[in-house]
Amino acid sequence: MLRMIIPVLAILLATGCGKVAELANQTRTVAAPREEVFAKMFGDGSAFSGLPLVTNGGSTRLYELVAEKGDPEFAQLIPKERPDAYKVKIAVAMEIPREAHLIYSVDDGALATGLKFTFEDLAPDRTRVAFTIDELTGDDAKGLAVNRFALRNVARRALDKLNDFDEVKEPG
Repeated sequence: MLRMIIPVLAILLATGCGKVAELANQTRTVAAPREEVFAKMFGDGSAFSGLPLVTNGGSTRLYELVAEKGDPEFAQLIPKERPDAYKVKIAVAMEIPREAHLIYSVDDGALATGLKFTFEDLAPDRTRVAFTIDELTGDDAKGLAVNRFALRNVARRALDKLNDFDEVKEPG
């Protein structure tokens, strides 16, 4: 299972280096059905491919990686400001094709942040995609700064896939 952490580690560590532009909460409407938009953003080849599936209850799926103190990859996932932490969890909850929520937490939520995408059917050929960033919660939250940049890069790559669809201007 820990070998499955490597793709996520690569994303978190490689994208966390250097400056990543701030990514604000945003909403975009594209000319495509909701299922097609969701599949484009989170299908094969997405940042979430390869995560171990924990539950699969119809359209609800939970993917989860847990690294505990002593695991070889733990040192790369833990924020440096939290050397006494004992567990890091990366979870992706998906209500297909309505919502995707990525959550990064340290010590069972003592520190937590994440990304949330919602997909709203406006018409058979029109979907509104809303993206929000979870507030960083917990004591000594400074330690998650690099990880938040990495999460934002994951979000930017998912949102960039929307460029493959025609954008629809909503009436003002």
